[in-house]
Amino acid sequence: MLGTDSVLGLRFKIKNKMNISDHTQPHKLERLSFLWSEARLVIAAFALFLGGVPPLLYIFATPSLFFLLGSLLKISWLISGIASGYLLYRWHKGGKTLFGEKSSKDAQVFFVSVVSGLNLGIAGLLGTNVGMSISSNRIVFIFVALIYLFSGWVLWKRWKANGEKVF
Repeated sequence: MLGTDSVLGLRFKIKNKMNISDHTQPHKLERLSFLWSEARLVIAAFALFLGGVPPLLYIFATPSLFFLLGSLLKISWLISGIASGYLLYRWHKGGKTLFGEKSSKDAQVFFVSVVSGLNLGIAGLLGTNVGMSISSNRIVFIFVALIYLFSGWVLWKRWKANGEKVF
């Protein structure tokens, strides 16, 4: 029967099947990667304000949840690295242009986002956050958190002004 699936012998009708090809088009990947990176900048800034502790672990500081939350964090860090790598690839293939122009300010905040995302991707792969191993000074954390928030804000404004397109 068209439009039905079977799970454990039970049949049910699916109204809207997800078509993965809808989400793998370059403009969709660009949008999803950008939005993920924006959210990551904000969450990473809050983590730095908390002294380098991921907000999930700070909120749910229950030892019984550490394995589950650690797994979720590792997956999200890997996705962050992949999203940032994809954005870097698109920037390079697109003639190193952001938001329809070559602006050094745009490039600077873009690279703050990309480098922090690639760093988290490495943390997801190797278990070591390179950025946090450079310094664990609270003042440095606050300064970097402010840079993350500023970069996210600039990127968001430019993205909206450019019709929600990065490249």
